[in-house]
Amino acid sequence: MQLPDPIDDDTYSRVDILASDFVARYRNGERPTIEEYASRHPDLSEPIRRVFPLVLSVEKVKVDQQSESDGSATLAGRVFERLGDFRLVREIGRGGMGIVYEAEQESLGRSVAIKVLPKQSLLDDDALQNFRRESSTAAAMHHSNIVPIFGTGECDGTHYLVMQLIRGQSLDRLIGPVATLATASPPPSGDGSHKSNDQTTIQTFACRTAAEIASQISDGLAYAHGNGILHRDVKPANILIDEDGVAQLTDFGLARNTLEDPTMTHALSGSPRYMAPERFQGQSDERSDVYGVGLTLYEMLTGTPVFKDLTPYQLPEAVKLHLIEPLRDVRTDVPADLQTIVAKAINPEPAHRYQSASDLRDDLNRFLNDEPILARRTTASQRLVRWCQRNPKLAGVSGIAVMSMLAATVASSVGFAMTSAANQRTSMALAQSEQTVDLALQSLDGVVDLVAIPASAMGDMDLGEIDSAQFLLDPSPHAASMLKNIQPLYERLANQSPTRPDIVRQMIEASLRLSQIQQQLGQTDAAITTLRQSVELLETRGELAGLPTNEKRILIARLHNELGKVYGSQLDYAKSDEAYAMAIQSGEAVVDPDDRLKLQLAYALVSLGDPPPQRRRDQTRSPDESRMARERLSAAKSLLSELKPSVHDASEFAVLRARIHFADSRRAKRPAIRQAEFRSATEILRERLTQTPNDSRARFALIELLASVHLRRQFGSERFVDDADERLHEALTELQPLRSLNPKTQLFAVSEVHILHKLSSLARSAGDFALGQKRLEQAIAIQSSLVDASPASMPHRCWRALLYRSLSEIHRHQRNTNAERVAIASAVADVEAIDAESKLHPFAVQTQQIIHKLVTEEKDSAAENATIENDTM
Repeated sequence: MQLPDPIDDDTYSRVDILASDFVARYRNGERPTIEEYASRHPDLSEPIRRVFPLVLSVEKVKVDQQSESDGSATLAGRVFERLGDFRLVREIGRGGMGIVYEAEQESLGRSVAIKVLPKQSLLDDDALQNFRRESSTAAAMHHSNIVPIFGTGECDGTHYLVMQLIRGQSLDRLIGPVATLATASPPPSGDGSHKSNDQTTIQTFACRTAAEIASQISDGLAYAHGNGILHRDVKPANILIDEDGVAQLTDFGLARNTLEDPTMTHALSGSPRYMAPERFQGQSDERSDVYGVGLTLYEMLTGTPVFKDLTPYQLPEAVKLHLIEPLRDVRTDVPADLQTIVAKAINPEPAHRYQSASDLRDDLNRFLNDEPILARRTTASQRLVRWCQRNPKLAGVSGIAVMSMLAATVASSVGFAMTSAANQRTSMALAQSEQTVDLALQSLDGVVDLVAIPASAMGDMDLGEIDSAQFLLDPSPHAASMLKNIQPLYERLANQSPTRPDIVRQMIEASLRLSQIQQQLGQTDAAITTLRQSVELLETRGELAGLPTNEKRILIARLHNELGKVYGSQLDYAKSDEAYAMAIQSGEAVVDPDDRLKLQLAYALVSLGDPPPQRRRDQTRSPDESRMARERLSAAKSLLSELKPSVHDASEFAVLRARIHFADSRRAKRPAIRQAEFRSATEILRERLTQTPNDSRARFALIELLASVHLRRQFGSERFVDDADERLHEALTELQPLRSLNPKTQLFAVSEVHILHKLSSLARSAGDFALGQKRLEQAIAIQSSLVDASPASMPHRCWRALLYRSLSEIHRHQRNTNAERVAIASAVADVEAIDAESKLHPFAVQTQQIIHKLVTEEKDSAAENATIENDTM
């Protein structure tokens, strides 16, 4: 390849001068082209075309230095003391578009606020355009609830916006205090004394404060909308509350003039958390701003973000699906009228929101004046109609089921009343009663199916194709509540027809699904209660209902297997073993077990013969125990070889086969056999996923296999480390779809934590402590969400304490003593937060010993450092 001729010194100097001019113009907002300079200086065209692209690339790299990790702007180390006539006093805030300072305008002797757009950000056309738009749109508006704009300026290539200085704070910093006014003292009355400390008065004051702020912002928006301006980024951070409690709207950088652009269709911009659902389709109008006010009011009343602990990929879907907890469930003291106003303002359908900011303002004022509001609560029937519009296919199926159930209930009640009144127990009346029970059972079963299977899993799937053994469960408290409320309906039917075995059978099926959802939500105690009640039900009603013995044994085995799984998740291995043993005992009592019972027996045998990783690490088996484990796995393998699984059992069948191969791979002493067995295990699961890609159970089993690397054994070999890293990354990739579709499923979150922890250890072993720290902090963030969801969970507390221990070791290696102490203190706090009874658990005891040792080492290290310092003085 021929290299270009070198540039001589004279040519280089001339090109350098032109390049400086080119960059200066670019920084000042102009957009000169390279060809413009090349045509004006033909004798330098060739070096210009070579040098200018490099210079421009360097300048554009500097844009990356203009924002922090949280997205806020920075000046990349530049310090301003003045801008023209303005002397900068202090920084008072920063956002994605610029930094706001308090300044003194010396010519007029007044204090103002100046918003500075970082110079390098002018390389971004959109940023400069937004800045100019904010200047022109906001300066044209004059309203008491909109921050006034005094003017704009430019100094040495730095653009700035001059605004009125608001003495106060932004609403996002006040949301917590506002929401907690319900437990604070009331404001002073006009005579300077405090009102009586009446709880009702205090609660009303908190709600009124929030409503007053929302009303003021709505009034400012109504004025802006009247002038054809959409704000498009209404959120607490863009609302300032002055010292008199007056709310003022600021930051019109994303505003649009609807008079100039009537299509209302724009590129996605703004803060996703506060965007109305239609914004993700590029649509926005006045009702989109109303939605932002509604969410802001919701957060003022609850003191917590509407959407939290979601990834950037999960957030848009959560907004579109309106996954917002009802206000009444978060804060029970909010008046019904204010709840109604919030619900109407944040309705996911624009047509059902307030149609203008003035409508929202007027209803808020009616609430504040104790007048009847115009908005009305959405009735159950209205909610049903709107849900049906959003989910037409699912609505059609569930509608048939619900209507059938209602018809059956009415028919059953009428028939029962008529026959009771006449006291006639004719065969015809009994037949009709049995028919209504049949119809009610079919309807309830359909409702259970639809509640337990999320709409996202339905798609174009036919209901007959759904495998109930898969993780197609909706991990939501709403689904759990509905399934729990269905149980009394089965009880009523069972009382009406005590000899019907199908009623008992369906009660158990509903209980099993309820327990699975409770497990996914981390409600393990509730799941245990549900399962134990079902076992008692079978024992007391099974024979009375005429349930065949074999079927009763199958259901008891399933319930005990589920109990074993739940106890295992609580690390209560004694009760877990007992439950699995009861499942085996129930199954072995049947002389001629069918395939369904053989599958349950195999599950219990594999669970006892192949303990979870945590238990394998904590316990050393005796030769007899090891032999028994091998025998159980061999028995399970024999049972599985006899099976011809149905469509519904195919997933469990594949997972059990893979687990047996994996257990054999761990026991194998020869590497070739170990690798062959592991390969067989993964191939079984991959083949299953090829046939049924939506099989979450098989996918999660594959993830567990890939992630089951034993790092202590593998650190000694570079090859093993590479293999471990590859397997863990593959496991993380396989896990992401499950985490995205099931963000509330704790089982998947726990798996991600453990994978990230192992990846952190691998990075540390390779000497990349920065990467190790990053992965560890990601794991701690996820684990913290689990602790927040289940603060009484001993395993969650212990795991986070161990994560903090690993973080402290990284900080110790980096000689960051303060950070190390903070991490250790966090670990200690988690250990101390475990309740007294759980502290006696072996895992808790082991964790406490590890953390105690860590504290001791830190104290010894501090003492040693202090001694060294004294010796050197």
